[in-house]
Amino acid sequence: MAEFFEGFFSTPQLTRWMDAMPRRFSCREFASPADLAQFSALSYTAARLSKKGIRMELFQQGANDLVVPLPLFPRFSGLMQYMVIYADKDLQQAELKAGICGEAFQLELVTQGLQGCWMTGNYRKLTAVEQMKDNEKVMAVMPFGVPKDKDGASRSKRKILTAFSNDDPTLWPYWAYRAAEAIRSAPSALNRQPWKMSFSGSTLSFAGNKHDSIDTGIAITHLLCAMADQEYSLRLASDNKTYLISVKDNHEPV
Repeated sequence: MAEFFEGFFSTPQLTRWMDAMPRRFSCREFASPADLAQFSALSYTAARLSKKGIRMELFQQGANDLVVPLPLFPRFSGLMQYMVIYADKDLQQAELKAGICGEAFQLELVTQGLQGCWMTGNYRKLTAVEQMKDNEKVMAVMPFGVPKDKDGASRSKRKILTAFSNDDPTLWPYWAYRAAEAIRSAPSALNRQPWKMSFSGSTLSFAGNKHDSIDTGIAITHLLCAMADQEYSLRLASDNKTYLISVKDNHEPV
């Protein structure tokens, strides 16, 4: 699996997205759509990220018809533009890969002063499949635009890092702590934050509820951003669920 994202994102991309990560939040209220220059740049980004069985298609309007309002959930407002993530029907680990690519797109939104919101359910399927090819399936949709609340990230709720680990993260080396914090900031369905992390010897381990999920793919993108300035190895453990991350030497960044 690791070969899917090894070299897939460039170091400048990952560094830019890492800088954007603290400003990223799941936005439901939009002040205006992306302008023409932003939309063109995002279309180019989506095309570059649409590789290896994953395709992202952007739409200038129609998000208001796409989203299904639900009782007891915060409502969307100002909807217009959206993105749909498609995957080849025979693509292995499609949910994981959709999460990796889709979150890269989400972080690119932030670099342009925009925000989006992951949706894997509660949207009108007939709208989402309009541009779908015969060999594809819909993985998720993402309304996006200029956020009404510019400081929405400051109101995002996340568990503290110790809630995900039985050992003390303050005793971990800096690179592992930074990676774990990046994973902690990743969004998840219903904000469940199903992460489990630990550090032993020279290895950081990380797992979600299951390996092939959009949530885990999103977290992997955050991890890749945090490790952009390191030489490291990333492999899947024998349980086919837990990722093992270790740096290739003990040099700590100054």
